[in-house]
Amino acid sequence: RRIVYGHGHGHAYERIYGHPRCYRARMPNRLTVLRLLWPACAVCAAALLLRTSASLAHPPDPQLTAAPAPSKPAAALSPEAVARRALVVATFEGGKITIAELEDAILSQNPFMQQRYLSSDAVRALFERSLRFELLAAEAERRGYGRGPAATLAMRQSAVQALIKQDFDDKITTESIPAPDVKKYYAEHIDEFVRGEGRRVSLLLTPDAAAAQKLLPQAQAADLRAFHELVRANSVDATSKQRGGDLHFFNAQGRSLDDDTGAVDVAIVQAAFALRAVGDTSPVVQVGERYAILRLTGIRPAQDETFERAEDRVRLRLWRERRQGAIDTFLDGLKQQHQVKVHPELVASVKLDDGPPLPPSEGLPSGFPHTSEPLPKKSSPHAADPR
Repeated sequence: RRIVYGHGHGHAYERIYGHPRCYRARMPNRLTVLRLLWPACAVCAAALLLRTSASLAHPPDPQLTAAPAPSKPAAALSPEAVARRALVVATFEGGKITIAELEDAILSQNPFMQQRYLSSDAVRALFERSLRFELLAAEAERRGYGRGPAATLAMRQSAVQALIKQDFDDKITTESIPAPDVKKYYAEHIDEFVRGEGRRVSLLLTPDAAAAQKLLPQAQAADLRAFHELVRANSVDATSKQRGGDLHFFNAQGRSLDDDTGAVDVAIVQAAFALRAVGDTSPVVQVGERYAILRLTGIRPAQDETFERAEDRVRLRLWRERRQGAIDTFLDGLKQQHQVKVHPELVASVKLDDGPPLPPSEGLPSGFPHTSEPLPKKSSPHAADPR
């Protein structure tokens, strides 16, 4: 883990924990290190305490499935197991650590991480970390660090995450999407999964054959960038001219594969599919009453993705859409419930040059590192260390 602290004048210190000799820039003395670490511990303590309290206040419904994979319901505990989990491993003023808390901390991790706790030494180390954290959290709260803006923001963010998980992520999962809905989406969007080869060309359209024949040698000799400049200077097709004649990808029927720009003329389609390699230039092609020169800029291979291959991807897409739709509907209800009134036109009044920003330590007790006097600026990065 890395913790980086700025001291107001560009001095930044970074320490990589677990490697005591890995430092960047000039490392401060021990007193400064302690002053820097206490607020970080307080913020982490506040966030984790709120996460724990939110989990206890809103236990997940065992009948619901968590995204993206279903979870097994918790088995009923025997009286002996309940009594064992209630055993108190440590007590301190204002709190305690039980067997249940240690087991829950282990089970909250993924199965791979749980394997490390098969060793009694690892469980004992977890207990020591838990006790250290509880003591630091209690001391940080006593000193008032839990009431700072950073800690408050962390607590609110954790509360929002708990709300989203409880009301949406535990209810709307990939497994909860009905199979008929997945098949219906696949059928309605079949062009995304099954389609023929696509071609992409840049179009240089001229008013007559003479103009096209005159530009053909330049078009054949030009690279792609020069061809685009040639199009901008000479093409009479106002729609594609400004983008260098690009017509996007289209199939052998002339239908666009990327947007709804309309059908491509059949003469252009036939000439485009007659070109063999990207970078090839067509001869002069008659398009209605005008004449064109084409440069092949892309070939998209044909695609034939069966429902079985696309099912997981479609299910994930539907899960995202329905989850976001449920959150949006919930927010609309909150706006009505709380009678929200917005004035978006006032956003343009936001300015960042009307004075110095507020100090990050505003609202924290005295002694927080950012409230102390900043370190003096050095005249040169190569100046000798005064210590």
